[in-house]
Amino acid sequence: MSAAAEAAMPLVDLSTYGCPLHYVKARQALSRMAPGERVAFLFSAGESAEQVRASLAEDGHRVLSVRPHGDTLQVEVAKAD
Repeated sequence: MSAAAEAAMPLVDLSTYGCPLHYVKARQALSRMAPGERVAFLFSAGESAEQVRASLAEDGHRVLSVRPHGDTLQVEVAKAD
């Protein structure tokens, strides 16, 4: 992805939310997007981030990348069609 496209992608910081609110907030953000649109979420690193990532994938969204971002994990997701 180009630097311009990555800069235009929304970044939603959910690192201050715990289970299950961070998942609810991620689903709310995705509900306002068009199919195929991309968003990057920040989650506190740990098991709960992996659970949210897995839940979003189960919902049909494509998890494009998971990478460290400071003390958090950045999870890039494309909304399901």
